[in-house]
This record gives sequence, structure tokens and C-alpha cells, in this order.
Amino acid sequence: MIEFEKIPFEETRSFSKNFIKYVNSKKINLKNIYLKTNEISFDDKKRKLLQNSLIKQYEKIDCSNEVIANINQLTNENTFTVTTGHQLNIFTGPLYVIYKIISTINLASKLKKKYPNKNFVPIYWMASEDHDYEEIKSFYLYGKHYIWDNKTSGAVGDIDPKRIKTLLKKIPEKIPLFEKAYLKNSKLSNSVLYYMNELFGKYGLIVLEPNKKSYKNLFLKIIQDDIVNNSIKNLKSKTSNKKGVHIRNINFFYLKKNLRERIIKEKNKYKINNTPISFSEKEIIKEINSNSESFSPNVIMRCLYQQTIIPNIAYIGGPSELEYWLDFEEFFKFYKVPFPIILPRNFVTIVNNKIKSKLNKLNIKLSDIFKNKNELEKIILENQSKNKFNLIDEKLNIEKEIKKIIDKSEIIDKSLNSKILALKKKTIKEIDALEKRLIREEKKKHQKSFDELDKILSKVFPDNILQERKENFLNYYLSDKNFIETLIKTLDPLKFYFNIISK
Repeated sequence: MIEFEKIPFEETRSFSKNFIKYVNSKKINLKNIYLKTNEISFDDKKRKLLQNSLIKQYEKIDCSNEVIANINQLTNENTFTVTTGHQLNIFTGPLYVIYKIISTINLASKLKKKYPNKNFVPIYWMASEDHDYEEIKSFYLYGKHYIWDNKTSGAVGDIDPKRIKTLLKKIPEKIPLFEKAYLKNSKLSNSVLYYMNELFGKYGLIVLEPNKKSYKNLFLKIIQDDIVNNSIKNLKSKTSNKKGVHIRNINFFYLKKNLRERIIKEKNKYKINNTPISFSEKEIIKEINSNSESFSPNVIMRCLYQQTIIPNIAYIGGPSELEYWLDFEEFFKFYKVPFPIILPRNFVTIVNNKIKSKLNKLNIKLSDIFKNKNELEKIILENQSKNKFNLIDEKLNIEKEIKKIIDKSEIIDKSLNSKILALKKKTIKEIDALEKRLIREEKKKHQKSFDELDKILSKVFPDNILQERKENFLNYYLSDKNFIETLIKTLDPLKFYFNIISK
């Protein structure tokens, strides 16, 4: 049986004030998300292009009826998307990637139930053009880091996944899903498409590969405007808000096989960083219009690109994603591109029965696990110790007695007050030191419990970070094939708190 503890974000000490303020603003609700459908102008031509591109993308994949239905529904003017996205981390990466997708699937489902007159399709946007291989090359399973040692350059989506065969042999058990995904495909993006479809296809999730010329052709005007006119940089320069992602003059990379480098303008030439390639203005405009697939958006332009090629009403992401999306809203207004509702994903820590039992023995509640270690040790002492090791009452008594002395000195000689207060300060300080010593001595008697606490915290917070940012879903899925389905049934994308799940 699954049990939930719901912890306010503030109590986890893991989120920024801006994030907490936004999620508590009450602007994020089903009605406001639905109303975004009125702002979407996505014509039949675009819808047909999207459908055809997805059909071609999925032609070698065994699609579920739900995915096929959702792809076909995209041609309907009353169909809209709910989207999340991520890098192509091997073996799906940290747990929170799974939570992002589950939040997206569940939000689309809630919208459809509430507003059956329209269709809502969940989308997983693959960051296939990203070139940061270091970010995707490892995953954490059974307490061990597995690293894909591979020399590569250019977009990660184009990497040959068969090279991962050596790493597959190091994993303690065979995982047919990923062996087939990596060893039967020629591109990493196709591998991710395969395993994400296997895991989430029955829920209607569409995996979208954005690195396509057909999609980039819809973005031509913005590509050219940014590269030639630097509109976003100029717009940002006029505002006082300098926080967030660094805005460049040109917010596109030049993309070819084994190459993804920034475009830089020097004098009258558009140069491709770290290469001898360069263009005149006339040449680069011709290149944009002839080979749009060679222009890869950075994080700012990726957001605008997404909203240009799909009829999207909501984007679900983590804390940093929320902050940079919200910081980009002015760019959407400038280009007259619909800005989606931005939602936080679900946040989860999973506690198994063994850990829960150990916490119970220490009289620590699940809701207390976000307290710092000193606070947790204090809870253990208060529950286990027969001795009274704090001197709160004694300090209060001293306060009272000093007050009586001051009252008397007021009558006799007020000049003595400062000496009395100094004596009070010195006495309290010495008692505080004594109290600390008493606690240290008392702690020695309960070292076994504290050692047990350390073991628990290392499981719940591996490497002192949130479990969801470290562990891989295979830690749970390999022993429970219903892991994803259970989370889909229990997590609510519109309940904004941190979930502790015990099972």
C-alpha cells in the first residue's frame, strides 16, 4: 500500500524564493490552462505538416493505438499539446525526468476530463540538438555511477548508440528494453524515441524529434531576424532586468555532422566559432532559407521554436526551467508567439519499507526528513534519552532572578544596571556552553542511533542531494514493473508540494 506525505516546498529548504512565490501565486489552475487554447493560432497547414512529420518519425516504431490517435488528432483545430522536454540522458537519466513526463501525461488527461470538447496531447520534446555530452553520459544505479566513455562532437542526438555496448556489459543485469533501444538503432535520438515509446506509449505520449528541416522552415523569419537584426539582444538591452540566461547577439548555433558551434558576427562576416567557416550577410540569409536545418536554437530560441511548431498551451519543467521560461516572456510578445502556462513538475522522494521501519524505530516522521541533521539528532535524543540535557528552564529562572536584581538596583543605584546585565550575559553564555557539553556527552550514549540516521539519510539524499536528482528509475522499475503506472495513478500535476512516497 502506498502512503503519501505532502511537504510544503518551503519546508524542504530546496527551492528558491522566486520558485515558491510563483507556485503559490494561484495563477496555475486548470481553467487558466484551458483558456490558453483561445490564444493559439495554428492553421491547418501547420497541423498537417506536424502530423505527417510525426507519422514519418514513427514509421519504424510499433505505436500504441493511443499514440496513433493522438498524432491524428493534431490535425483537429480543437487539439492542443502539453509539453515537457529534456536532454537525451542515457537510461533516461535521473528520476525527475520520469516525473516530468508523468506530470505532462496527467495534466493532458485532467484537461480532457474537465473539457471533453477539446483534445489535449502530451508531448516529450527531445533535446536532440544539444551538444553537451557531459550532461548525458552517466546514470546512477544500485548506488554506483555508470559512465559512457565516448569521444563525440556535435549534436548528441546523432551519436551512434551502439558504442554503449561496453557499458551495457558492466551493468549487473540485462535490461532488454535498453539493449534493444541502443543496439538496434543508428542514432541516439532514435534510441530515446524507442524506449520512451515503450515506457509511455500506452498513455498516448508523443515523443517529438525537433531537429527536422520541415519544422525549421516554420521558424525561418525568427532565425533570420535574430542572426541579422539581433532583436532579442536589443530588446533585452532596453530593459533593466539583467538576470537569468545570458542573452547573446546571435542565439543560434550552426549545426552540421559532428559540429554545433556558435554563430558570431565580426565586422561584416558571420563566423562559425572554432571553424574556418564564414558567411557574408547575403550568404547567411541564403543559407538560412536553403538549409534551415543547419541552424540550431539555444535555450532562448528553443522555447520560441517549440511554441512555433506545436499548438502548445502548457510547459512542465523543473525550478530552473520555470525561472528562465518566465524571464523570456517578453520575447514571445515581441514575436507574437503564444506564451504557454508554465507549471512545475511533480517532486518526489521514495522511501521503501525498510527505511520507513528504521525511521519509525528512531521516532522520526517521514515529514521530518527534510530537517537538518542536528534537528533530527535532537528528535532522537528527546525520544530516547531519560536525562534532561537542555537547560531552558534554568536559563529562564536566571532571567527572572536577574530581573529582580535590576528592579532593586533601580531603587538604589541605576548605574549598576549595566554591570548586572553584563553578569547576566556572561552567565547565560557559560550555561549555553555547559548545555552543549551535556548534549555532546548524551549523544555519545546514542551513537548507534545516529549512525543509523546517517545510513538512512545517505539513502534518502544520496551525495547530499535530492534523491530524484541522483537515482535512476531502474532502481525501482526493475523490481516493480508497475512503478510508472502507480505514479501516474497517484501523482497530481496541479498539487504543488513535495511528495514523499512510502511503499
